[in-house]
Amino acid sequence: MTTPDSIRAEYERKLSHIRGRRDLTAEAQRVAIARAYQDAEQKMRQLQQQDTERYQRDRARLERQLFGAADSFGADAMNQRQAREMAAQLTDPQQAADAYQRAKRDGDTAYARAIAAHAADLSTVPVLGLAWQPIVDQYTQDSPARADAMKQLGDLHRPGHGTDFTYVLPTPSEMGRLSAGQVMALADTDLDVHGDAPTTAA
Repeated sequence: MTTPDSIRAEYERKLSHIRGRRDLTAEAQRVAIARAYQDAEQKMRQLQQQDTERYQRDRARLERQLFGAADSFGADAMNQRQAREMAAQLTDPQQAADAYQRAKRDGDTAYARAIAAHAADLSTVPVLGLAWQPIVDQYTQDSPARADAMKQLGDLHRPGHGTDFTYVLPTPSEMGRLSAGQVMALADTDLDVHGDAPTTAA
């Protein structure tokens, strides 16, 4: 199974192999190292893309489980669409909390669910989102069956975002102050470096 650690380990093996070669000129060695970096970077980006797609699928599944409604048609579908439109107009968290309580009291499950979904979206906004979190918490508490799905949703993190450096590769020291883009350009030069194909562990 390909993981960031396995890509990084293969990358380090390649660098060690190239650095140990005595048949390469300094320029050929730099190009070979740049190509090793380029290869590992491409693999890392592909893996991040795959992990991001998995994250998006998991998030969509959990959100449907929490806030989705059963397939509906006709008047029911129209009622759900109208509920979502009404919830989207709520801009004040206290106003939204009051509307949620009224919807619960009136048995308007479609509107209550739509308000909770709206609050869940806004609760992810840094700082300001904190005021919307109580609605989400109340919605979860109103049905214990939602607690596990909510916890799973809260534990999800978009791969490679924020302080997640899982998919970041260190630029080889031989590249000096070159940017990642300049390293890629160096890797794409026409210089033929014999034997710089990817190597595997023995």
